[in-house]
Amino acid sequence: MAGDTPLFQGRGWRVDALTVDQLPRLQALFDANPGYFQAINGRDAAPDEAQTEFDELPPPHLPFRQRWVAGVHEEAGALVGTLVVVADLGTPGVWHIALLLIDQARHGSGLAAAVVAGLQRWAAARGAQWLRLGVVVGNARAERFWLRQGFQPARLRRGVDTGGRLNDLQVMVKPLAGGTLATYLTLVPRDHPDADLP
Repeated sequence: MAGDTPLFQGRGWRVDALTVDQLPRLQALFDANPGYFQAINGRDAAPDEAQTEFDELPPPHLPFRQRWVAGVHEEAGALVGTLVVVADLGTPGVWHIALLLIDQARHGSGLAAAVVAGLQRWAAARGAQWLRLGVVVGNARAERFWLRQGFQPARLRRGVDTGGRLNDLQVMVKPLAGGTLATYLTLVPRDHPDADLP
């Protein structure tokens, strides 16, 4: 059951932090959406995919302030998506979207864009100045989606293990408080196009 106070919400949906007891619902969401896992790793969700997602932390060389594994719930309570966000990843003010998965039956409904817009407002109110993410090169639907949300390409990271397959990841960035990509890259040199930092 979702918590009483959502992290943020919109018309007909809310985003709540998930707890360990909700992992079976998250696993069921993953199992019902094999297209995402096939596109990213060429396989269905593993039997412990939800637990792995819940437990996975950024690498030790990237400090962070807080991490949320959240569920996107419809008004009736159905879990129709998940969102993993990391605050102050590597640098204060830089928040990272580690995962956004919306049930494939809701694709094209506008729900994903609404959730991203809500996330931006919520994160900015808590000190986020930039949002960043990595999108798998060749996942054309995701690449188009993030461009439509105003994210700009930064660094291309090659040969990243995303959970069973090596993929190239396009790092994308969006300012939440003004600023240019050049400004961002002075703050986060590891995302510079010429960087070879991990």
